Amino acid sequence: MSDKALEACTLFAGPSLQGIDSQLLCGGGLVLRPPVKRGDIEHLVAQSPPSNLAIVDGVFHAHPAVGHAEILDALGAGWRIWGLSSMGAIRACEMDTLGMTGFGEVYRQFASDPDMSDDEVTLIHQAQEPFLSLSEPLIHIRRFLGQWTTEQIITPAQEQHILHYLKNMWYGHRTLNCLKEALLALPVAAKQIDSALTNFSAYRIKSLDLIDFLKLQPWTRTVKQNVTIRDTV
Repeated sequence: MSDKALEACTLFAGPSLQGIDSQLLCGGGLVLRPPVKRGDIEHLVAQSPPSNLAIVDGVFHAHPAVGHAEILDALGAGWRIWGLSSMGAIRACEMDTLGMTGFGEVYRQFASDPDMSDDEVTLIHQAQEPFLSLSEPLIHIRRFLGQWTTEQIITPAQEQHILHYLKNMWYGHRTLNCLKEALLALPVAAKQIDSALTNFSAYRIKSLDLIDFLKLQPWTRTVKQNVTIRDTV
């Protein structure tokens, strides 16, 4: 792999970029592409010499999801591939023994919990740039509720009740308004709920993992695989 290729990285991302400082996307040889779909990596490998790529977000309804075979072929052709945050974390968990590198907290959760389901990171979003999220992934809501339970704002039973309610809901209906309605049924002040949801970005670990990745720029250096550099909540 040439020095120029080592310095470049193609990043497939969409809704996980929401709220991220655009300065993080400048430099580092970063090439930004929309959420990955079946055939995108195959086409990239056919058109470019071996380099680096990172899968963050991916589609699976409008188009078939990115395939394991095309990722494996890219690895075999000499590409270095990271997976994180969303679809990327899932594929990395499935293929980390085959050469794909997982990164971040979302990847770690999928790798450590065999019962973790894909719908934890699933959401609906705008079809075009900037791919704004129209629902909230359950993994974010789970992190928020866990923190509130730790702080004894809600009880473990209340936490599980809300999670069960949302888990059995279509992922596209999981929104902060839906979460707010569930919290308002508890003995918690509406003002406290509104304040917490206004600052909900602190629980969006999909984007936080991507921020860590962009700051570290592992494609430009040799780093320990599967690294997570942010302290967990």
